[in-house]
Amino acid sequence: MKKSLLLLMTPNMSLEKWEKLGQLSREMWYYKELCERADLDLIIYSYGRNDDKFLRNFPNATVLSMHSWIPKRIPFKIQNLIYNISSIFIYRNYFKKVKLSKTNQFSAAKFGLFLKIVYSIPLVIRMGFYHSHFKKLSFKKRIEEKILFRMCNLVLTTSFEAAKFIIKNYGISENKILSLCNSIDLNIFKPKDAIKEYDVLFVGRLEKVKNIKLLLSVINKSKLKALIIGKGSLSTLVKDAMAQNHLITWKERVDNIELPDYYNRSKCFIIVSNYEGNPKALLEAMACGIPSVATNVPGIRECVNNDKNGLLVNGDSSSVSDVVVSICKNEYKAKELGLNARKWVEEHSDFNKNLVKEINFYSLLKN
Repeated sequence: MKKSLLLLMTPNMSLEKWEKLGQLSREMWYYKELCERADLDLIIYSYGRNDDKFLRNFPNATVLSMHSWIPKRIPFKIQNLIYNISSIFIYRNYFKKVKLSKTNQFSAAKFGLFLKIVYSIPLVIRMGFYHSHFKKLSFKKRIEEKILFRMCNLVLTTSFEAAKFIIKNYGISENKILSLCNSIDLNIFKPKDAIKEYDVLFVGRLEKVKNIKLLLSVINKSKLKALIIGKGSLSTLVKDAMAQNHLITWKERVDNIELPDYYNRSKCFIIVSNYEGNPKALLEAMACGIPSVATNVPGIRECVNNDKNGLLVNGDSSSVSDVVVSICKNEYKAKELGLNARKWVEEHSDFNKNLVKEINFYSLLKN
C-alpha cells in the first residue's frame, strides 16, 4: 500500500549538514507534523552517508543515504548521478510505497521527475528558494524549467512573485500552484520580556548572496553592539571583523529551538541580502516582535511593508547604518513595527494554518 511521503533533499544536502547548520530540529519537526496530520509515513532521500544516526529523535522516519561504494574522491555531480541512477533499482522497494514525492528545493525536481516516470509517483515541486523570476535565464534553462513545471503534478512556492512568473511564462494552471510563506511555530517564536543585550542581530548563512561585506560595514559604522549567528564561506570576514570590533559577537551555530531567546534579546534584526526566497530568519524575527531593517529586494519585500512592519533600505552602508541607529534609539517606533510584524506573521506564516492549506492542496492529486 502506498502510504509514504518521499522528501527529496537538495543535491549535496544531508541530515548531517542540517544538523551542523542548526536546522535539523526545525525541518524534521515540520515534516513529522505534516506526515502525522496527513496520515503518511516519511521517507527522506538524502545525499549524505550514514544519515540514520540523525533520526534518533524521529524513529518513525526512514532515510535513504548515498551508497557507501560510491567513491568520495570523484566530483559531487558524478557521485550524485551514480547515486540517482543506482537508487532507482536499489531503493525500488521503498519507492513502490511512496504516495507522493516532494522536493525540498527546486534543484531536486529532476530526480523527482525521473521517479514519476519510472514509478508513477506524483511529484510536488516545492521551492523555498527560486530566483528565475528576476534573473535572466538561458534558453536551455527555460526549456528545462518548462518541462519540469508542465510535467510535475503540483507546485508549492513561498513567493507570490515567483508563482505569477511561472503561471505566465510556463502556462500552467493557477490551480496547480500554491503560494505559501515558510511556516513558523508561533508558540515558540513569540515576543518575550527580556533585557535587550544586543542592538542588532543577523541570523543566516555567511555567503555572498547575504551581502556579508555590507552587513559588516553597516555594523562597524553604526557603532552598535551586534550579534551574528551563522557560518559559511565568508566566515573569515566575520572573524576578522570581530577581532577589530569588540562590539561584535559571533556564534557559528545555534540550534533553531534556541533562536527565540536571541531574537528577544535584540533591539532589531538586519538582513541586507542581494535577493532571497522567503527568509525564515526574517520571519522568525518578525514573529518575535522585533523590527527588521531589510533590503528592498525580491523575497524580502513580499514580507516587509516599509514603515509598517519593518524598514526597507537601499543605498550605501552609511544610509543603512543611519536607519539601524535610528530604530534602535526610537523605542516607540520599534515597538509599533514589532507589533505589526507579529500580526503579519500570524496571518501569513502560522504553522498550523499553513499545514492545513498544504494538506488540502495535496488533495488535488486525487483528481
